[in-house]
Amino acid sequence: MNTRQIFVAIGAVSVLALAQTALAQEPMHSYEKNFLTNYDLLQPRAGVKGQPGDLVYVAPNAMKRLAAYKAVMVDQPEIHFSPDSKIKGMKPDDQKALAEALRDALSGRLAAGGYSVSQQPGPGVLYLRIGLTDLMVAKKKRGLLGYTPVGFVVKAGSDALRETLSKVDFIEMTFQAELVDSVSNDVLGAIVAPRGTRKGDGQKETRIDIEEFDQNMRAWGNRLRCQLDNAKLPEDKQTNCADDSGNATRYDDKK
Repeated sequence: MNTRQIFVAIGAVSVLALAQTALAQEPMHSYEKNFLTNYDLLQPRAGVKGQPGDLVYVAPNAMKRLAAYKAVMVDQPEIHFSPDSKIKGMKPDDQKALAEALRDALSGRLAAGGYSVSQQPGPGVLYLRIGLTDLMVAKKKRGLLGYTPVGFVVKAGSDALRETLSKVDFIEMTFQAELVDSVSNDVLGAIVAPRGTRKGDGQKETRIDIEEFDQNMRAWGNRLRCQLDNAKLPEDKQTNCADDSGNATRYDDKK
């Protein structure tokens, strides 16, 4: 996936995707089922133009209700490691850098579209819960990559994420997210988006580098922005929010 074929593949969220209802073309790896409110409501959605498919839930009348929201609370993402990962955790600074980079990417996509990022619940405010689960991590083959100097100053934003991913590779991960009314707690939509492939019989292991991870974060954010935009448009003017390439064309040069 190149830099113009964004997967920011949350969406940020295809939680309310208008994608085809066909089954995803490729089998997904197993994923944790302890983050979302209800996994039984998820339905497979095919990817667009060769892009990965996801599992999505869209509540009845969700698109109509979305038109009333003016702001989004973006919670700090939870990071859950796969029980199969040789590395079961990260240093606190690295885990915080990963979580904040994901939250910043989603918040930034919304702000670029004119949506307020709220710090408090209230009428007209959505609450976005985010989890990066099933994280399978492998250390890079370099010396002293786990050493943190005394007095080390934590970097911010993309620099912090790049520093974190200079130490490890991501083999597999699952983006999970839920859109909730911040007052009633009604779940309006949810997504499960597994990415990456561990090495198995007849399979080649894939590793998610900084560029692909950044693309994924931006694509998830673009999907959420697209859904909110669609809710304010007549049906014949709405776009397919599961088309990450199309989202990138519309949004990424108009920050």
